[in-house]
Amino acid sequence: MTIKMKFKHLFLSVIIFVSCVDNSDKITVCNTINPLEELVWLKEIKIGFEQSSFFSKKKIIQYTYQNKSVFLIDICNNCADNLTAVYNCTGNVICEFGGIAGVNTCPDFDKYATNEILLWEN
Repeated sequence: MTIKMKFKHLFLSVIIFVSCVDNSDKITVCNTINPLEELVWLKEIKIGFEQSSFFSKKKIIQYTYQNKSVFLIDICNNCADNLTAVYNCTGNVICEFGGIAGVNTCPDFDKYATNEILLWEN
């Protein structure tokens, strides 16, 4: 067998091995492994936070709510009259809390939101 043939066999073996690796142990959120980097809308929010000259505390927190992954975006943590929003996987607002008007469109969020994961904060 020539070196070229051995290399082809080795290359094919590596390809087959890599394609057979079991990734089922990785938790997927919104069909991603890393939603903060793979969901474009969420990544844009994070980048905006990182580039902001407004020095308030900001957070991005992932939860499970109503059996779905959601993301709480807090643009001014512990600020009076701050409006906090909860987004679904496609970047649509599903809930809002706070603000001057005292909005609370998901009154059961605190009770039923589970699996809290802090994805980003400054």
